[in-house]
Amino acid sequence: MAEFRNQVLQGRQPLDGNQFHDCEFRNAELVFRGGEQPALVNCRFVQSRFVFEDEAANTVNLLRGMLQPQSNLRSFVLGMMPEIVTVAPIR
Repeated sequence: MAEFRNQVLQGRQPLDGNQFHDCEFRNAELVFRGGEQPALVNCRFVQSRFVFEDEAANTVNLLRGMLQPQSNLRSFVLGMMPEIVTVAPIR
């Protein structure tokens, strides 16, 4: 897909399969649809948000459902993705 370097990106930005190096996302909507993983290397995010659509939204919704107390799967989900609950020190 596309490669972006040293750019300021605004508005709706498709992520799937794209590479972003040293970019700044400013007032951006970063859209992931569940395709190829993007590369986000040394990027900055200013008043931006991630949006999950299509297959990615289905996966996020499944995980949300699995985290509900009545599912009895919360510890399973947190165990398979410990980086969600463990905050690494900022370097």
